[in-house]
Amino acid sequence: MNTHITHKKLFKTGLLFGALLLGLGLSIKEATPVKAVTANFNGPVYRLYNPNSGEHVYTMGLTEKNNLVHLGWGYEGVLGTSYYTMNGQNYDKIPVYRLYSKNSGQHLYTINTNEVVQLKNYGWVNEGIVFYDATVIPWNQETTVERLYNPNSGQHFYTSNWDERDYLKKIGWHDEGEAFSFTSPEPLQTGPAKAV
Repeated sequence: MNTHITHKKLFKTGLLFGALLLGLGLSIKEATPVKAVTANFNGPVYRLYNPNSGEHVYTMGLTEKNNLVHLGWGYEGVLGTSYYTMNGQNYDKIPVYRLYSKNSGQHLYTINTNEVVQLKNYGWVNEGIVFYDATVIPWNQETTVERLYNPNSGQHFYTSNWDERDYLKKIGWHDEGEAFSFTSPEPLQTGPAKAV
């Protein structure tokens, strides 16, 4: 997946922010997926890209993923795997919340409940738990996902790819550090993806 050129163009030209401010009907409509459904199973977290607005959405919902692809979003693969229950293991679940801004049409993902409360005070809608953070799992198969911020557009972006992170930092995005992490269980548990 090569989103570097797209992000560079959007950052330099300010098209993303301008398009959102102008309220282009198709972009805003597409930037508002159905509603996040509380994640209640182990599975992949899909990454999708809206070519009209430049926004990314991350979801475990197979139905939401398929609906967004049908609306013209690009499917960019699996960001990671959310595992919160494993056979014979007990540990705390750390939910990752998805918030939506009606004003900008953008989403934010966070494990920080204080951030959830603050953003709700500014009019963001809490769409619920979309997947689970894996930092409490007791082995070192962790994949860290970094959060970056574009000061020109107000957009947040999440990646586990260090080259992608470093490139975006070079073109002006701010690195906000680790957002959450993913891991795979031992032994690997597999199965078909389920619609949420």
